[in-house]
Amino acid sequence: MKSFKTFLTKTLLPSIISSRTVFLVLLFCLAFFVRLMLISKGPFHYDTLDLANAAQKTLSAHALHYEHGSGYPLTVIIAAVFISFMRLFGAADPVFCVNMMSVVFGAAGVVMFFFLVEKLFDTRRAFFAGLLLACFGAHIAISTFGKSLTLSIFFALASAYFLLCYLKDGRRICFFYAIAFLGFCAAARLSDFLVFIPLVYLLARYGSSAQGRFRDICVLAGLSLCVAFMYYLPMFMQEGFSQFRDVLSTSRQASFLGPVSFILHKSFGWLWDAFRPEGVIVAVCGGGFLYIHRRLKELVFLLLWFYVFQLFYGNVSSSGTRYLVIAWLPLIAAQGYFLGSYRSRASYGAFAIFFWLLLAGLWRDVPALEFRHRHALQVDFARWVAATVPADSAVIAVDEAIFLKSYAPNEIIVRPVTCDPAEMDAFFRETIDPILSSGRRVFLIHSSFAYDECHVFRKSIGKHYRLKAVGAKANEDWHHALLNQVLFKEYLYELKPRKDEGKGPAHP
Repeated sequence: MKSFKTFLTKTLLPSIISSRTVFLVLLFCLAFFVRLMLISKGPFHYDTLDLANAAQKTLSAHALHYEHGSGYPLTVIIAAVFISFMRLFGAADPVFCVNMMSVVFGAAGVVMFFFLVEKLFDTRRAFFAGLLLACFGAHIAISTFGKSLTLSIFFALASAYFLLCYLKDGRRICFFYAIAFLGFCAAARLSDFLVFIPLVYLLARYGSSAQGRFRDICVLAGLSLCVAFMYYLPMFMQEGFSQFRDVLSTSRQASFLGPVSFILHKSFGWLWDAFRPEGVIVAVCGGGFLYIHRRLKELVFLLLWFYVFQLFYGNVSSSGTRYLVIAWLPLIAAQGYFLGSYRSRASYGAFAIFFWLLLAGLWRDVPALEFRHRHALQVDFARWVAATVPADSAVIAVDEAIFLKSYAPNEIIVRPVTCDPAEMDAFFRETIDPILSSGRRVFLIHSSFAYDECHVFRKSIGKHYRLKAVGAKANEDWHHALLNQVLFKEYLYELKPRKDEGKGPAHP
């Protein structure tokens, strides 16, 4: 037994780590196949369908189309490339193609994370950190459905890595790589440009003269914004700032609630749940070791990265675990530092903790992801609606409208989100009543009552219509759920004028 332990710690592990290229290939393959085996069957998230639609329009029109919100232009371009490339291999479903995009960039992000931790610390600690991220449930989850998250994480990590190469090795070309990847990060997901703040810290602490540091910071900011602006330029030329104004003014969109909001408390709860108590303790111990070992530059960099993203995404109204994965990368780096700090006999305990963190997390997180790999409840619900209602009928929805439009042939009507009773009455009078007067039937799904804080939608229906339950079908909430499944019954109702108002329109 003793000889086996000696072989493991003195022969096998060093040989694996020294064979760096082989290990990196194996690390990528591990991360890739774990994510591929759990890839979502359908479009788990609204953004997945929105991305697939924008990418298809980009391919067909040979002009860049944008997603909702800030547009995510580089994400759309890369998604279009994946759709076009995978068609060569017979992949006809654009949703599968954009899901595969997240799988690939999720795995590539694991390798880039290894590079960054290795540049910050050493290869041994990067070994632990890379494997921990490869099997981290929250990162696996965001890698299984098409969205901008894995792309922006990859670009942010690449920018930080090349900036450290410039600062530590003196390779000037790496500085321009860092600029390019920072611009790509903003073009893939604008809000993740916040990584600029910890990068500025690196320049300020590792740079040579004060004048040189200030110059590099200005060049990094200016050129990276120019790179990002190239991708947003078509949007500005076509629509000006209207799409950004919509993000800020629409209640359905994400809004920043201030530096300390009720969501922030929830976000730390999500962190605790994602890492589990033992994972948080190991990360804190890693931070303590960094302090004890006088690695203060690295410690402050990791803390700054963590708090910048945690305090931003942790105070966004629509926040969820998926947004915070980028904030939690420093915690995994700290775990790797802690586990890699033990040598000889003490390393047995470190390996025991390491394998517990890997296996306990996968044991808990895989079932929800495996369920989405086998089932696409949003798609099943949309097809059930199509099979239940007449072909010429209309269906009222809000967020679920994008699924219904993609998988149901009916007319899908997105109701207005407003607190103005007159606007809501006008919607029913001008849009719904003509359909009913023509003899066609109108249905609505239960989630249509979301975003009705002022109850104007309910009141308008109550005044002029009655609802008849048609049936219900299982669905899955994608808004805040990631590793915690939220399954529910989505009810379908038929909208009819009140009997006492005769057969005429509900609104005189």
